[in-house]
Amino acid sequence: MSEIVMKNYKFAVLDPRNLPSAQAANDAIFASGPVLGIEVTVPALAARCSLGNIDPQHTGGNAGRSAIEVVIGIEMPAEWTTLATVRPDLDSVGAMSVIGIRHHLLESSGGCCDMPTFFCQEQVKKVAKADKFAWGGYPGPRPLPTADNPWPEESASAESSRPLAAINAAVADFKVPFAERVATMEKWLLTGEEPARYREQVEKERDEMVGALESGAIKHLTTADDKIAVVESTHRAATMVGYSLAPVVVALNPSFKLGVGEPHRKFTVCAFEAARFADIKAALAELAGLEPGWGGSPTIGGSPQGVSSTLTVEQVVEVVARHLK
Repeated sequence: MSEIVMKNYKFAVLDPRNLPSAQAANDAIFASGPVLGIEVTVPALAARCSLGNIDPQHTGGNAGRSAIEVVIGIEMPAEWTTLATVRPDLDSVGAMSVIGIRHHLLESSGGCCDMPTFFCQEQVKKVAKADKFAWGGYPGPRPLPTADNPWPEESASAESSRPLAAINAAVADFKVPFAERVATMEKWLLTGEEPARYREQVEKERDEMVGALESGAIKHLTTADDKIAVVESTHRAATMVGYSLAPVVVALNPSFKLGVGEPHRKFTVCAFEAARFADIKAALAELAGLEPGWGGSPTIGGSPQGVSSTLTVEQVVEVVARHLK
């Protein structure tokens, strides 16, 4: 758990693991005062957020909007509210940063100026587009990244889009206090300035990923008449690799780490466009019947957070294939 008072708000990462230490940390957050959830995707934790949970993509609200877009128009939470999420990413941390920027604008202008009329939303649009995979129609199979073209943008998510990769790595760095990551995101939203060390990091990781593809260390294949790509990798760009092969992806990270938690088997199931290629929500519901804890949005979801999935790749693919369109 990270929680630091900063700029009239507190920021916290809730721990989704079913462990006594995780439950105690979460209890302390909820006991500290009002909590506004932002993409708290674990229902039991979302229900404890006293000010509600902003999560349009995962709660059946509006899959076409991201949290960072929604918070531009919400009523501002009171000072000293805790803004909490389960998994820090550009959308959740960006939403917290937007709330902080709005508070500063209102405070500095005596309540006369707020983001909808003042703030340049270009950076917000970039995050929202990547978060929703709003890149237009599926362009079909494409060559995988190579040394000559390591950052194909046609289907890039936040972590696999070169313009967003560095700031995405910064907000996901669990070794840095959470409030510092919120501040880094706020600076990027306002100026576009990214931390240099993360740019170096993601460029190195991309070179390593290309090498892993060329060596076969990233395993990939297609099935179900080439409608599903199956990818096994510990690399962040697994979904991008999958979308280069098919519009629906089943990705397995055999050693996924959530913050300081232990490495575990983590599945991600996703479709390039909501409702067109597969009913991902139905697939996730069926998978939850086999293993409680599966969940997500109409375009992306995954296995229980913080613990190893006991399902096999074959089981997951079989379920997803039943919900292809």
